[in-house]
Amino acid sequence: MVRFNRIKRVLSIFSVAVLFTVFPAFAANVPALKGRVNDYAKIIRDSDEREIEEYLAGVEQSTGIQIAVLTMPSLDGEDIASFGIKVADKWNLGYKDKDNGAILIVAYAEHDLRIEVGDGLEGSLTDAKCGLILRNVIVPEFKNGNYSAGIKKGIMNMGAIATGDESAVSRSVREGEDNSGDDSLVPVFAILVWLIFFVSTISAGARRGRRRGRYYHNGNTIAWIAADAALRSMMRGSGGHSSGHSSGGFGGFSGGGGHFSGGGASAHW
Repeated sequence: MVRFNRIKRVLSIFSVAVLFTVFPAFAANVPALKGRVNDYAKIIRDSDEREIEEYLAGVEQSTGIQIAVLTMPSLDGEDIASFGIKVADKWNLGYKDKDNGAILIVAYAEHDLRIEVGDGLEGSLTDAKCGLILRNVIVPEFKNGNYSAGIKKGIMNMGAIATGDESAVSRSVREGEDNSGDDSLVPVFAILVWLIFFVSTISAGARRGRRRGRYYHNGNTIAWIAADAALRSMMRGSGGHSSGHSSGGFGGFSGGGGHFSGGGASAHW
């Protein structure tokens, strides 16, 4: 089983690296951290934004936990998991040596959702709990077009779980079950399909690029970044940590230097 997991990790890292080598132009820039609510997709009502801001400010004041929201109009083709790592590395939510930060990310055009969790919160805001929040709380609201309500409910559940306030956790999250089943072979199969596709198309793409005179000089750099992000994501079970960066201030709110290693969950609506 250990060897099988290592194979999955290597294949995952390699596939992400190849993906970003072949399609290096598809990458969304991480926007500035303006506050606890960063609604670049303009889908959150003003009243809900104020309520979320006040709630998260109270959470930080009482516990030190930093949680933020980011909505994006589009990720320009980038996978939300790799984008989430980029956001976490730039924003550095949570405090140094506590790593108590979390981010809810919404990619509107792609209909993708992601919760990134700092290392210090992975014991409470587990991958399973994050998945339940996304699937049982946010996705149903989003499918009905209630984006603002879904985000607010999702954030309230993230805060309640992170702070240990079980009474404020939605019943569907408290009593929810992970019905994903044993899908351990599915990721490996999907990765192998990707690899076969890439191997059969890379040479053709290179020939077309030479004929057109188009070369991506930063392809190797982007591939390395993608592989590094994938590796940090895979290292959660072995205690790996992402490298810290200085936390720059944006407005009246900034990250405290927290680390993220890829903990969390993704979903689609």
